[in-house]
Amino acid sequence: MEVKDLISIGALSIAFLALFIAPLVNARISKRQVIAPMRQAWINALRDKVAEFISIVSISRFHICPSDSYSAERKDKANSEDIQRYERLKLLTASIQLHINSTESEHQQLITLLTSIVSDYHDDKDTHENVDDLILLTQKILSDEWKVTKKT
Repeated sequence: MEVKDLISIGALSIAFLALFIAPLVNARISKRQVIAPMRQAWINALRDKVAEFISIVSISRFHICPSDSYSAERKDKANSEDIQRYERLKLLTASIQLHINSTESEHQQLITLLTSIVSDYHDDKDTHENVDDLILLTQKILSDEWKVTKKT
């Protein structure tokens, strides 16, 4: 065999390999291009839901619930707002619960903490310590998810 023949066989072999390798590489790249934005959207949605949850529980029910000295109309309005805020907390808790992986321990802790905060909020107990824990735990979960997203 001559050098020209070896070069031709080598070039043909490389072209043949490229024919099979290129689709595999392209599939992997396209998977990254689809999954990374979806994960980032999930991270953003979870962050927004937890932030809204915190904003609601940060205002004590004491400031919303009606006083005996209120007029009937003002009492009705305050009661309505209180019910709407509580309903929104329950909805956010359920939505967050559906957004997370229930098999991961930190995610289970998140739901336990949210449920505890809703209960304390309903009973007009101080939620500040639990809210601080919620912020720290959520930051940890979001940070871990961001690291996974960067690797994708």
